[in-house]
Amino acid sequence: MISKEFRTLLFGEVTRSISNRWLIVYALMYAALGLSLSYYGMLGLGYLGLRGFGRVSASLINLTLYLVPLISMSLSGLAIVSEREGRTLERLLSQPISKAEILIAKYIGITISIGTATVLGYGLASWYMLFVLGPGDLGIFLSILLASLLLAAALSAFGLAVSTFSGSRFGALGAILMGWFVLVALYDVLVMGATLVANLKWPDLIPILMVNPVEAARILMIYSLDPTLIFLGPTGVYVAR
Repeated sequence: MISKEFRTLLFGEVTRSISNRWLIVYALMYAALGLSLSYYGMLGLGYLGLRGFGRVSASLINLTLYLVPLISMSLSGLAIVSEREGRTLERLLSQPISKAEILIAKYIGITISIGTATVLGYGLASWYMLFVLGPGDLGIFLSILLASLLLAAALSAFGLAVSTFSGSRFGALGAILMGWFVLVALYDVLVMGATLVANLKWPDLIPILMVNPVEAARILMIYSLDPTLIFLGPTGVYVAR
């Protein structure tokens, strides 16, 4: 049975995360992305659906893959260390609640907040697209949204782990930015380098890509849009071939 203290902590974490100004900016940017999808779908390409402007959609997906990891890791990466530096973590630990419950409450609260912002941002466009695109295209749209939510959940856990082991907010922020750079930008280059050096085959390449949540989400999004994976970049072209 969920304790009263756990519910109180979870509600407080959701409220605090939703009121974060960076999360509000994130939601507005997501809304702009979703409306851009709808807008370009109306410019003579609506009858082709999302596949008719795959390059535009791929660009928006890539931008999404930059935004979701950054906001997820930033919010969760400062969750514990900020409490520790503000000396409020000691007060939390003095309550009849375990350390595990504190971590779980913070993780669920941050994930719900980011998920809500994502759904609201994309939701502004989804009802609009209902009048423009067919059921198959809306399925693609919802698949991309689901992949975004799964990515946010995975990287929120990563950021929370960084926050737990960091000694200061500055150190946590540095580790988050470094982790974001590696996962989003550097990982694909390292995989392609290892593929060329070790002459890896595609059955060996897929598990390596799936280790990185950003690459896994990228594959899910691009595959729902274009099963040939040509918009995935060098890795996708290699796998497709």
